[in-house]
Amino acid sequence: MTSEDLWRAALHDFNNLLAGLQGVLDLSDPRLPLDARNRMRLEATLEDGKTLIAMARSLALGRQPDTGLTGWGEWQAGLNQRLEPMAGLFRCPIELVDAGADGSYWPAPLLQDWAAAFTRQILPWVAPGPLRLEATASSDAWTLTWVSDAPLPGGLRPDPPPDSPKNLASYWLRETSERLGIFIRETPSGLVAQMARPCTS
Repeated sequence: MTSEDLWRAALHDFNNLLAGLQGVLDLSDPRLPLDARNRMRLEATLEDGKTLIAMARSLALGRQPDTGLTGWGEWQAGLNQRLEPMAGLFRCPIELVDAGADGSYWPAPLLQDWAAAFTRQILPWVAPGPLRLEATASSDAWTLTWVSDAPLPGGLRPDPPPDSPKNLASYWLRETSERLGIFIRETPSGLVAQMARPCTS
């Protein structure tokens, strides 16, 4: 990714962000306070904006937060907090399920941010859902499975097609995947992301 790619992606994404904010205003009555639905859309769009700024800063400066480990319960709560606004925006319930994750420590906060950003990319294909996200941990890997028939976004394929979206999220997800050693594959049950656990011996 070049600096020109980053600027083009940033301009494209922030244009979409402003269009989303304008959409909230257009759908609300200017004489009345925002109703609950439009307030939720506004809050979710603003959260998207803050996420885009963090992604742009990370890509421009080459800095990401250090990854530590936290217990499953805290990790699950942190990811649920990130998923809630987008679930409301897309009207798509998202259930994060312990399918063998408890009793293990999980990477945070970067894997939580990555999982949330990845979920955001596939939600247009999943909505109205619901979307089930299964988490498992073994001695050698942490695994997340998005149980759906959503395709792997073109920008995240090993060899992205020329017409794949050039947005901040795709660039950030690819770079972070490389840093964390996350491998994504399509399976009959859904999209699976796996991150190898470091050897402790």
